[in-house]
Amino acid sequence: MTGIAAASFFSNTCRFGGCGLHFPTLADLIEHIEDNHIDTDPRVLEKQELQQPTYVALSYIYRITRQC
Repeated sequence: MTGIAAASFFSNTCRFGGCGLHFPTLADLIEHIEDNHIDTDPRVLEKQELQQPTYVALSYIYRITRQC
């Protein structure tokens, strides 16, 4: 990873769809992404689960376990 790529990786700036908002902590950034950019409609989630993605975001798993 180059220095520029590493620097952008450690930035707390949202890059979802050109959002561009900056957050003081990584936790704040993750919360923003989960609340604003990830669909939580049960019908959408069920459809995604049926498609058997090759990966699942840890924040998705964590969100499910927090609700239990």
